[in-house]
Amino acid sequence: MDGSSFSKEQKIQEALNQAKKRELAEKYGAHFSEFSKLPPEVEEQWLNNIEEFERQYQNSREITVRQFLGNPSFPLLEELPPEKVEEELASVLEYFAVHDVAVDCLAEVPNEELYRFVTTELMQAGINDVRIPGWTQHYIYEEFHPNDEYDATSSAKYFLSGLFARDEKVVMCNLPKEAVDDPTEVTQRLRLMDAIRLFHSRFTSFPHHDCECTGCRLDGEYAVVKLDIRWVGLRSNSLETVSFKGICEIRLRKSPYGLYDVLQASIPGFPEGRNVEGKTTSQL
Repeated sequence: MDGSSFSKEQKIQEALNQAKKRELAEKYGAHFSEFSKLPPEVEEQWLNNIEEFERQYQNSREITVRQFLGNPSFPLLEELPPEKVEEELASVLEYFAVHDVAVDCLAEVPNEELYRFVTTELMQAGINDVRIPGWTQHYIYEEFHPNDEYDATSSAKYFLSGLFARDEKVVMCNLPKEAVDDPTEVTQRLRLMDAIRLFHSRFTSFPHHDCECTGCRLDGEYAVVKLDIRWVGLRSNSLETVSFKGICEIRLRKSPYGLYDVLQASIPGFPEGRNVEGKTTSQL
């Protein structure tokens, strides 16, 4: 087959894929990106799998995870010697994987607690009886047992990554998304936005930054995360390379949309580099 005929077949398949997307959107309310990086033949199989999933889902019944897995029986945690828990947990998770169910943890969870969770609590959770070869149903431990310390720390790190990537969308999504009742917090939010814009205007780029959490204090819906941070920036006016390091403190509030919003940020060298020990450097 020559290159021109192959290209023609690809274009035909692309047109068929676009038609399939419109059909799935109209029938099931599916949404697709305008652009696809998948080869047309791979995208065709992907769309077929989505169609099969939607077909099965509409006609499926909700059952328990235990029923989905074939009603297995596992030893109770109390029956296991402590030294056997890790081995038995691996065996249980392998059994889950064979039946296309995966369990993930965002933060570290003790083996004993994770074994208890997957063999008792998760077994009673609801699941739609949909089975498609190659598709895996995923469960996350923290969806059942939220970890506020992990969420607050992750939000703080995500904010910093957006700040030093000069990604305004990421930064903004880490700030409160609606007006707060407390006038003090409104003022803090405006000051933080101004500080971020000032910071970005004074540096053309940030070649490097790293941070490590040193503590997280929770107080109701609020949290204060402390991180040991170091960052390197290239000044806009002089193209001078400078670096700052020290303790970063970020105050957050639990968001109604999940995770935490950043209310205040005290970062070495941010926004102007006053009252911090910074130094000029030619390399990392």
